Amino acid sequence: MSGPFGNPSFRAETSRIRHLDAAGARAIVDAFRRPVVAAEDGLPAYDPDETIAGATHGWLRVAGGRDVGVVGHYQTHLYLHEVIRLSVAVARELAGHSGHLYLDRLTSIRDAVAAALAEHRGGGLSLNNLRRLSPTAATSLGRHGGELSFGRLEQLSPAAAKGLARHTHALHLAGLETLGPGVAEALSRHRGDLFLDGLTRLTGRAAACLARHPGKLHLHGLRTLGGPVAEAFASREGYLCLQKVTTVTASEAALLAAHRGPLHLFSLDVTDAVAECLGTHEGSLSIRVPNTIPVARLKALVHHGGPLSLGGLTALGQPRAAVLAAQPCVGGQRGLSGLFLNSVTTISAAVAATLATHTAGTLSLNGLTEIAPDVARELVRHPLLSLDGLKKVSDDVAAILATHSGASLSVRWLEEASPRAISCLQDNPAIDLGRHWDPAGPGRGTHDTQGVISTIVRIAEAGDAALQRGRHRR
Repeated sequence: MSGPFGNPSFRAETSRIRHLDAAGARAIVDAFRRPVVAAEDGLPAYDPDETIAGATHGWLRVAGGRDVGVVGHYQTHLYLHEVIRLSVAVARELAGHSGHLYLDRLTSIRDAVAAALAEHRGGGLSLNNLRRLSPTAATSLGRHGGELSFGRLEQLSPAAAKGLARHTHALHLAGLETLGPGVAEALSRHRGDLFLDGLTRLTGRAAACLARHPGKLHLHGLRTLGGPVAEAFASREGYLCLQKVTTVTASEAALLAAHRGPLHLFSLDVTDAVAECLGTHEGSLSIRVPNTIPVARLKALVHHGGPLSLGGLTALGQPRAAVLAAQPCVGGQRGLSGLFLNSVTTISAAVAATLATHTAGTLSLNGLTEIAPDVARELVRHPLLSLDGLKKVSDDVAAILATHSGASLSVRWLEEASPRAISCLQDNPAIDLGRHWDPAGPGRGTHDTQGVISTIVRIAEAGDAALQRGRHRR
């Protein structure tokens, strides 16, 4: 079975496993264990042919290993979506997996199983079908050393929330549709990213608790705020994502403007009054505007004190480009802010020349997938430039980009370029080509793709047989 780019779909294969014993769990963890060895210079040797890592979106986790020459392991995604129950012994084996672990069929787990899974340290743990979580299990999972996800947990007691609040990584609680003050107070002590995307309403009291949360706060289900909620968030210092809020009054916008830190309002309808208020906000601001936004309204937003991300702008003419290029420098210091125009898909050389005069900080145009030589010639004059969306460059464009003399130029997702173009870009140390074009030699791991699939099939068949025997006994 093949997936994108011809790689086997290991997700589809492992999703055939419905039952695991300890031996099978150990075998599947071993099959997905992908050590990384040191190259001659002592650095990790990235291996572009590492099949498991590539097909499961693995990434490198550098850490000291006991094996001679091993400097780390690829963290890989292990999808066990059809496993219907876990024993403590199986949970202990799965906890040894290095990478994300998905167990999204389980509707409940015993406290002892939760304690075993809490020892998993190699990546995230997804339990998106759990319907209940005891305080003891929550306290155990609060020690987990990675992302936690509970997509269908509709109720959470204050005691269980207190247990989860010990967690220091991303915590997803998308199933919660209401948030009582006791639970809100407990979750306010959580220190990682907090996702409460199932909430469509929030009381002022609960919002006041969440406003004290020290990590990134995501409330993707809210469509409106109301005065008490906006007032609570006015006191917040830190990341706040309200990506589905569509409308706010001028008074609510003024309260939100008092918030300090990154503020994301991707769906907001920006009126003149709202733009004037948000233009006084300090901290990064992410917002969506139409191509037809009036120049005066755009100017009000650009005066915002911090990095500005404007989605929705797919094309730019000279008047709006001039307004954007004039983004003020935070504290009068160049380079401390930034302009992120990642929806722009095409620009003229004249607009590129205008944007190149921007001095507030990074200029990000990651929506451009190709650029002509005349556009490249203008953009390359910007000292902090991101063109990560470029998919291919000609030799002529590569030669122009290689003349970049600023602090950084990022083209991390480049897919198509001639050896001559890549060599040209690699000669400039300020250009970031990403790991894909890393010149380091391949690693010395083995790539027994069919062997791994055979192991998965054997485990799945053994599990089915065990389930069948259990039915006969009943």
